[in-house]
Amino acid sequence: MKRYRELIGRYHESLHGACLCTGFLLLADSFWDLNWPSLLLTVCAILFCFLLHYAVQKEAVIPAGLLLVILHFGVLLFFHFTHRDPQLFLPFLAMETACIAASVYCYFAVRRLYLALPLLAAELACLIYYGVEGIPLSKWTICLVFFCCMLFLAEAAGRKKGVGKQDVFFLAPLFLASLLLLSLLPVKDTPIRWERIRNAADAVQEKAAALIVSLDYLFSGTSGTYSLAHTGYSSKGNLGGSLVQSNKAQISVAGDRTKSPLYLKGTVYDTYTGTSWEQGPLSPKNGTREYREQYRQINEALTTSGLTDEEIRSLTHLCTVEIKFEGLKTKSLFHAPNTWRFHLPDALEPDTFGGTILLPKAKGVGFTYEVQFLEINYESDDFRKLLTEAPASHSDRSCTSLPEDLPLRVYDLAKEITRGCGTPYEELEAIRTYLSSYQYTTTVDSPEEGRDFADVFLFDTKTGYCTSFATAMAILGRCRSIPTRYVEGFATDRTCDTENTQIHLGGSSAHAWAEAYLEPIGWVPFDPTPGYSSDTASGWEEHAPEDSSSPSSPGTPGSMDGSPAQNREEDTPADEPRTAAGLYKGFLRTLLKLLPIFILLAAACVLGTVVLLFRKFMRHRAYASMDDYQKILFLMDKLFRLGKLSNLPFQEGETLLEYEEKAAGALDAPDAALTDLFRIFRQIRYGGQKASPETVLYMEAYIRSLEKQYINNCSRTGRMLYRLR
Repeated sequence: MKRYRELIGRYHESLHGACLCTGFLLLADSFWDLNWPSLLLTVCAILFCFLLHYAVQKEAVIPAGLLLVILHFGVLLFFHFTHRDPQLFLPFLAMETACIAASVYCYFAVRRLYLALPLLAAELACLIYYGVEGIPLSKWTICLVFFCCMLFLAEAAGRKKGVGKQDVFFLAPLFLASLLLLSLLPVKDTPIRWERIRNAADAVQEKAAALIVSLDYLFSGTSGTYSLAHTGYSSKGNLGGSLVQSNKAQISVAGDRTKSPLYLKGTVYDTYTGTSWEQGPLSPKNGTREYREQYRQINEALTTSGLTDEEIRSLTHLCTVEIKFEGLKTKSLFHAPNTWRFHLPDALEPDTFGGTILLPKAKGVGFTYEVQFLEINYESDDFRKLLTEAPASHSDRSCTSLPEDLPLRVYDLAKEITRGCGTPYEELEAIRTYLSSYQYTTTVDSPEEGRDFADVFLFDTKTGYCTSFATAMAILGRCRSIPTRYVEGFATDRTCDTENTQIHLGGSSAHAWAEAYLEPIGWVPFDPTPGYSSDTASGWEEHAPEDSSSPSSPGTPGSMDGSPAQNREEDTPADEPRTAAGLYKGFLRTLLKLLPIFILLAAACVLGTVVLLFRKFMRHRAYASMDDYQKILFLMDKLFRLGKLSNLPFQEGETLLEYEEKAAGALDAPDAALTDLFRIFRQIRYGGQKASPETVLYMEAYIRSLEKQYINNCSRTGRMLYRLR
């Protein structure tokens, strides 16, 4: 028993820190799918905790750190001279970095309960999250977390009763045995549903998202209409510039299965300035509703077309979808082409401004409505029968206007592309086919000042993303006197695969395309962006979209919501050459994987700093509220702590006189002796002398001098630990 007590007295902090560190790292490994070997992670965590405690006790933290750096440098040299791939070492280096950072924090946490509290709270929150989401987790990890929690509670209770950490740690075998017994008991096959916690968490998450979106809308300074700036595009209003991707969910759709990709118009622009698209005056146009007028035109064209009922059914498809705002706040009412009815809550009446439909007031997270629209198979022969060969005419001249300084070579290119075409529809199809051969990229330089954006794209760069292709499509169409306009919104082909399934659309589904006015149908969408154009140009019978459940960048070539090419770029090739660029990319990928751990540790450090500052503030406040006698008792207690740090602890049963004789000389200040301080204290404590402010000031000066003397004589590690007390 005596040997066990000595062992616990020497290693109880190391054991406690190792348990804390191991539990934290195992949860982090499972949470972020780091795929670190559990056994190796446990061994490393325990090893580094014990090494850190040993280095601190021997005041050799800096030499130990230098030795560790030299060891790693030697390993890298070994990999270099043996022509091995250094990337094989990077996962172990990442795991080692995490172990060192966690062991340092846990070293301080086992010495200070207020530092262990946020760590344990985070671990318990993680366990609850795992239970709610049904994520599997090893029962031994759960036991380890609860073991640390039980030790924390026992230590907190023991501190109030004056029981030391060493004595509390004698309960560790009992805690461990009870948890092991519970883990071996049989459990039910059906897991706990946590319905109330799920509902509460969902409600809190939705309210928090709504608040963030509302604040973003409040400080954005926008007019309330939707633009691609909400989903990661440049918010300066000008065309061009690299695309900043954001996959945060903006809206969700659910409803009928569509036969073609779903396009949801947010904002329609009709005025091209050469560098940007602008809306005309936001005033209702003669009180008409464009979407109803277009639906009337379609019905009239179908009635007078001479098509049979079977041909009309194969040409059209009536759909209903429910749209819900999830990550934005806007006045724009998203709707599909050929929309004929809205089902809005609270009897809202939207205003129509050309192709843009706006709500009276901006709506945010949770706003839900239904849209009914008519799908048309634009690639069928029956659709071509509906179109007239006469040039299209539209009352809004802004849909055909072009900048006066538009280079003539743009007109010449449009004429060259459409040579031999007999109808406006054939001309637009020729333009779309021509643009689809251009290269898609999200990295685009802004055009030089004074240059026309469409001209630069068509003749100089020939690369861009959806805004570039849609702009070029609209401008080339106008060069052939066809009314066109530019549209921003969302596009997805996942509605072709599912029915009544909620589909989340974010920055990966934000898109821009063009619309052209064709008699007698009205506005018809044309999308020349590579990857989109192939989907929209295929008939319903031919359209068989691939699974695109994993979103990618807006308008990524290959599919509407995901690109196999991009996925291949994101994967790490097994045979990547060992070049400097390859090593650099591998190192960056490793850093990105470690980034969540670094963020979590940084947040824990910030929280610990806040707790320390608050604790210091409360101590100063409590000290200021004491009377003179209480302040003297507090200062004497501080003196005994300094004596303990100087290897002169106040033993149990020891008298003040005995301690004075033992510590005399060692705890003397430069300007005063310890015997003088003890004489003053005895007169106040036992002689009936009243404590005075002068006595308090004298003792404060003595303690400050003693603290300065201790700090100057101890190591850097000792100074840091003392300042954290």
